[in-house]
Amino acid sequence: MKVGDLVKPGEEHGLRGESWRRHGLVIEYLPKNEDFRAAAIVRWNDGAVELEIPEWLEIVNENR
Repeated sequence: MKVGDLVKPGEEHGLRGESWRRHGLVIEYLPKNEDFRAAAIVRWNDGAVELEIPEWLEIVNENR
Protein backbone atom coordinates (compact mmCIF):
# COMPACT_ATOMS: atom_id res chain seq x y z
CA MET A 1 0.00 0.00 0.00
CA LYS A 2 1.28 3.47 -0.85
CA VAL A 3 0.21 7.09 -1.16
CA GLY A 4 -2.23 7.56 -4.04
CA ASP A 5 -3.82 4.11 -3.85
CA LEU A 6 -7.61 4.02 -4.14
CA VAL A 7 -9.03 1.80 -1.40
CA LYS A 8 -12.34 0.57 -0.04
CA PRO A 9 -13.26 -1.04 3.27
CA GLY A 10 -12.27 -4.71 3.25
CA GLU A 11 -14.08 -7.74 4.66
CA GLU A 12 -12.95 -7.01 8.24
CA HIS A 13 -13.78 -3.28 8.18
CA GLY A 14 -16.82 -2.34 10.26
CA LEU A 15 -18.06 0.20 7.67
CA ARG A 16 -17.98 -2.10 4.63
CA GLY A 17 -21.06 -1.55 2.48
CA GLU A 18 -21.85 1.93 3.81
CA SER A 19 -22.39 4.36 0.89
CA TRP A 20 -20.75 7.23 2.73
CA ARG A 21 -17.61 5.12 3.16
CA ARG A 22 -17.50 3.52 -0.29
CA HIS A 23 -13.95 4.45 -1.35
CA GLY A 24 -11.02 6.59 -0.29
CA LEU A 25 -7.56 7.77 -1.26
CA VAL A 26 -4.45 6.95 0.76
CA ILE A 27 -2.88 10.34 1.54
CA GLU A 28 -0.16 9.07 3.88
CA TYR A 29 1.25 5.65 4.70
CA LEU A 30 2.96 5.01 8.03
CA PRO A 31 5.10 1.86 7.90
CA LYS A 32 5.39 -0.55 10.79
CA ASN A 33 8.19 0.16 13.24
CA GLU A 34 9.31 -1.35 16.52
CA ASP A 35 6.62 0.52 18.48
CA PHE A 36 3.58 0.64 16.16
CA ARG A 37 1.86 -1.42 13.48
CA ALA A 38 1.51 -0.03 9.96
CA ALA A 39 -1.27 2.51 9.33
CA ALA A 40 -2.74 4.46 6.45
CA ILE A 41 -4.33 7.89 6.55
CA VAL A 42 -7.28 7.82 4.14
CA ARG A 43 -9.48 10.62 2.82
CA TRP A 44 -12.90 9.01 2.32
CA ASN A 45 -15.54 9.94 -0.26
CA ASP A 46 -17.56 11.73 2.43
CA GLY A 47 -14.60 14.05 3.12
CA ALA A 48 -13.55 12.44 6.39
CA VAL A 49 -9.85 11.77 7.00
CA GLU A 50 -9.24 8.68 9.12
CA LEU A 51 -6.32 6.62 10.39
CA GLU A 52 -6.93 3.06 9.14
CA ILE A 53 -5.38 -0.37 9.57
CA PRO A 54 -4.08 -1.43 6.13
CA GLU A 55 -5.15 -5.05 6.63
CA TRP A 56 -8.77 -3.86 6.87
CA LEU A 57 -8.61 -2.11 3.49
CA GLU A 58 -8.85 -3.47 -0.03
CA ILE A 59 -6.88 -1.80 -2.81
CA VAL A 60 -9.15 -0.91 -5.74
CA ASN A 61 -6.54 0.76 -7.93
CA GLU A 62 -2.83 1.14 -7.21
CA ASN A 63 -0.96 4.38 -7.75
CA ARG A 64 1.68 3.81 -10.43
